[in-house]
Amino acid sequence: MTIRKVIYSIIIFIFSSVNLAAQIDINNRISSIEESEISEQDKQTLIEDLYYLSLNPVNINSADENTLQLMGLDAFQILSLKYYIKETHQILTIYEIPFINGFSQEVLNQILPFIYVAPVLYKPSLSLDSVFSKSIYDIRLQYKKVLEKSWGYIREDDKGYQGKNFSTSFRFNQSYFNRLSFSILADNDAGEPFFNSKQKLGYDYLSAQFTLRDISIIEQITIGDYRLGFGEGLAMNQSLNFGHFTQDAKSKKNYSGIKPNRSITEYNSMRGIATKIRLKDISVYLFGSYNKRDYSGSLLTTGLHRTNSELQRKDSNIEAVYGTHIEFNRKGVELGITLFNYHYKYPITHQSQAYMQHYFEGKHNSIYSFNASLPIHRKIRAFGEIAMSENKGYAFITGLDINLGYKRNLSFNYRNYQNQYQNNFASAIGTQSRNANERGLYSAFSARINKYFNCFIGVDYFNFPDQSYRANVSVNGYKIRSEINYQPILSNQFSLIYKMNNRPYNETHTNKEIYPEDNILNQIQLRYIYSKNKNLMLKTRIGYSRTKNYKSNENQGMFVSQDLILSPKTIPLSLNLRIAYFNTDDYDNAFYIYEYSLPLTYSSSQLYDRGLRSYLILRYDFKKNLYLTARYSITYYKDKTEIHSSNDKILGNHKQEVSFQFYWLINKKRKRFINYLE
Repeated sequence: MTIRKVIYSIIIFIFSSVNLAAQIDINNRISSIEESEISEQDKQTLIEDLYYLSLNPVNINSADENTLQLMGLDAFQILSLKYYIKETHQILTIYEIPFINGFSQEVLNQILPFIYVAPVLYKPSLSLDSVFSKSIYDIRLQYKKVLEKSWGYIREDDKGYQGKNFSTSFRFNQSYFNRLSFSILADNDAGEPFFNSKQKLGYDYLSAQFTLRDISIIEQITIGDYRLGFGEGLAMNQSLNFGHFTQDAKSKKNYSGIKPNRSITEYNSMRGIATKIRLKDISVYLFGSYNKRDYSGSLLTTGLHRTNSELQRKDSNIEAVYGTHIEFNRKGVELGITLFNYHYKYPITHQSQAYMQHYFEGKHNSIYSFNASLPIHRKIRAFGEIAMSENKGYAFITGLDINLGYKRNLSFNYRNYQNQYQNNFASAIGTQSRNANERGLYSAFSARINKYFNCFIGVDYFNFPDQSYRANVSVNGYKIRSEINYQPILSNQFSLIYKMNNRPYNETHTNKEIYPEDNILNQIQLRYIYSKNKNLMLKTRIGYSRTKNYKSNENQGMFVSQDLILSPKTIPLSLNLRIAYFNTDDYDNAFYIYEYSLPLTYSSSQLYDRGLRSYLILRYDFKKNLYLTARYSITYYKDKTEIHSSNDKILGNHKQEVSFQFYWLINKKRKRFINYLE
């Protein structure tokens, strides 16, 4: 045994008493980005990606930046890890990780569920015997129901919901390390027909994918449903978009490649085949998709097929996409070209709104883009992407990420998206849902002040050069977000979060003229978490909001919530309880707060008006990898006699929901860690 191995054997002996049985608390990872500028669908996708990663840990010596970021590592930690592996040696054991600059025992516990240690060339066999004996299988069955029936279920004409008032889903996943995966998804929303004459297949949405990796020069091939992401997302991005205001103050995005789709989100994915071919420093992606889309002149993305009119629009258009992305990567220099075309069977049209005059219309479009990322200095990286659509409209984004030291980051980026730029698949940094008609300058700073304090501040100033939604002339606006976290001891954490937004909207003035005025939102939240051990956690939140616009001097809102989470050691039952009180003057002061839900399901509540919100979650573990979870929630409004509107209208002042999930993880026996020292 070499001296180096002797040293690491001593390290293992010293740390062998440390509890490394880290629990996969995906809820904590999700709640950490609760305030990020991403949609609920993206947060649901994040849950699915984290869960799959936990079942298929990656080799820490060869993990890419996308995967490391998904685990929760920041830019400095990723840089330190890559530098350590390159300049020192490949990591020999997990116990070595806390000694890397920027890492600690706490960080190791955070990433431990998602990694293993092995030589870079280690590759699990694809023999049938190995695949079937070492694959992990998981099955999830889910059921949800609102106890009060809304108008859509009781009306007697043909405009109501055609199904029952419950939703259900089924998921099956097979995973074999990171070399093979297979999944089947089935989902039916509340109100959609289920095993009747209008839906003989039962489930409204069906999805499947099969993926193989690392076969000669073919690094990956996926057949079925998948998502794509390249460069900064200006040409193609169906992957998770963290948007603005990520806590590590990092602007550069790491969209790279093909992700098998395992989410029940019914849009924003391809259906066909995609592959990645690696030729030394060059990677070539080829993809093709043929998919049915909901259509009513424009594309519909709700995924809801409850009424006769919604059922008629289901899958009524066909979308075909084909293209390539070619990527060069050597010594930190990244260059990429993306070319693709998409085509529809029936032409896309839009309402005759003035701000929609440059929206894509027609049957086909082509997109061309170039992206680059260059290290200017060991701690400075420049990046950018420029894209053009078939009508010659263009968009570009450029920026700098600067590492100022241990957990100190500074970033700048500038974006300019022409109104004429047309691309249904773009999802880069931006204030609007469409990457067009926008210019903006964003800057962010994050720092760990000492072992107790860390802070973040981000500022985004934007301009819409032409007319936009609810603004008939060019407008300027801004977003500001800051956060301070204080953790005096491991069991106590305080967070103070402040945000200020201003997006001007049209107002009718006394002279009957209509033009935009400021619409300013100020919101502050104080959060406290007490977690003495894994068996007990308390979470307290207090929030206050104030808006100011042209019509009224000031409106405001507030909420307070308390969470209790119990996981006794002596019985296989855990409990999660929340009680929240809210009081807001108007919709602009509503609060959107993260809720614990059924496992691997994202949920948030909108606290608006005046009332109480509460839920109770019980989970019973029949054995280690087999459990049943039940959830009951109720929202009570003090001054309402009906809730929602149209088909969703409920008579009364409260709304109750029950949900259940059965989960079974099969064959979780394979070895999690492979160390050099064995």
